[in-house]
Amino acid sequence: MVMAPVASAFRGGPIPRERMREIAQGIAEFGLPGASIAPHLGGMGLSVVTEAMLLAELCVVSSEIAHCVIVNMLVASVLVELPEEQQPLRERYLPDLLAGRRFGGYYLHQADAQATLAEGGVNAWTTAHGWVINGAHERVCNGHYSDILITGMLTEEGVSCHVLVDREQQGYSSRIIDRSTPTGTFNTRVSFNNVRVPAGHTIWQEQEGQAGLLEKIDAGAALLSIGLARSVLEACINNARNPDDCGRAAASQPLVALRIAEMATRIEAAKLMCFQAYSLIDNDTPCQIQACMARWLASETLLKACQDALQLPGGKGVSAALDLERMVRESIVLPAPNGLTDRQKLSIAKALTGISTAG
Repeated sequence: MVMAPVASAFRGGPIPRERMREIAQGIAEFGLPGASIAPHLGGMGLSVVTEAMLLAELCVVSSEIAHCVIVNMLVASVLVELPEEQQPLRERYLPDLLAGRRFGGYYLHQADAQATLAEGGVNAWTTAHGWVINGAHERVCNGHYSDILITGMLTEEGVSCHVLVDREQQGYSSRIIDRSTPTGTFNTRVSFNNVRVPAGHTIWQEQEGQAGLLEKIDAGAALLSIGLARSVLEACINNARNPDDCGRAAASQPLVALRIAEMATRIEAAKLMCFQAYSLIDNDTPCQIQACMARWLASETLLKACQDALQLPGGKGVSAALDLERMVRESIVLPAPNGLTDRQKLSIAKALTGISTAG
């Protein structure tokens, strides 16, 4: 595919915004990010599972491009689900998102009332026409590319709410703050300096409307991990087929064959769990547990695949092709937003039992 050499050329650095826009517009012709959106809203009306199948193939080719598309899908889904009184907001932004002409971004978690602006919070003050917001968020999804951003903020009354901010119209700045993550994305800091946002751009009050989006976020993150793991598997298979100096393929060695079979089986299991979550989303069934499990299992599967690939004969060749050593280091912190696998597990347990482990 055309995307593969582009992603390879920019490995270690972000794809330029205008180049990414060209790619996104090409992908949009094949149904992403609007495959599951109703035709009367500009989508293709396919099932969420079918959309996930298309997305899974994109994740294998380029996780950075796939991440950008996933975030556009999430922001588009928010616009689709807006109430009727906010239809002008949907009509203004949805068509460009679906066509790949604009990029969306989001930051869902707002700092609590004790947080200061220096710690990464965003505060808002009410005006006659809406809000004035100041502060910054770090690790904003798609913040580097975003033209519109759904961001959390804390009002002067201590209420958390989310608004849609237009970079061109209202103005916010962004910069990359550190190196890429194992999903090929870049951590971005987005700053607001007396940014005026109309009242009609308010998306949610408190945690209203976030539950369904969080399920889609976890399922999308799982697909990214699965895509990377599939890339590792394919590289290992190709490497194991090549004959060594004695003319013997590594795949003929039992231990190598076992590792490849185990890797493929784990990836398939993680993929099926991920598609189970998408199937539940397709049926409008709450799937917080399943999506969370899929994300955790997929990220652990990616880490194990990377570790096994490094230990297989010829692993150095695989590492050079895929930058495996970096992926091993950074996939350790991939399983959960907070970087701790156990926190993801505790969220699953709380959802199952209804009891929190917090003291």
